[in-house]
Amino acid sequence: MEKFIKKLTTLIREEEQILKQFLDLLNLQKEYLMSNQIEQFQGTVSRQEELIDSIKEIEQRRITHVKKYADAESLRENEITLTHLIEVTLGDASEELKALKQSLSSLVEKIRKANRVNEMLIKHSLNFIQKSVGWLIDSTEVARVYDPLGRTARQAGTNVMVNKTF
Repeated sequence: MEKFIKKLTTLIREEEQILKQFLDLLNLQKEYLMSNQIEQFQGTVSRQEELIDSIKEIEQRRITHVKKYADAESLRENEITLTHLIEVTLGDASEELKALKQSLSSLVEKIRKANRVNEMLIKHSLNFIQKSVGWLIDSTEVARVYDPLGRTARQAGTNVMVNKTF
């Protein structure tokens, strides 16, 4: 069990480091959004995808590790949780697992908050853009559409999709 815990701890620490990088990237994206630096924001998106892929890869390695241990011990995978391992291990290993669990929980919550803030900033930006475009389009042309025969007709409702090439 000691070897299993040691490997699991290593995997969780790797994941923790990547989650910290992800949180830092979200905070950087927030700064770019707030200062309207769209090109810089777009430049961070590929890094964000790389970090997500890394997290998925580490999580898959962790699942495989737990599955192997569960098979060797004739246990079900869902019986092997961090909470359960904290309860059944002793001494330093238990304390380390407890600290890792708290750290991961805290990081995940910070990531959720940062993600919600960025999502709100993006939605506000899109709303502003939609209103700006609405002001730029002549309302008499917005209400006019073409029927299948090429004649102009009035549009019912106020929802409009603009698709113009200049």
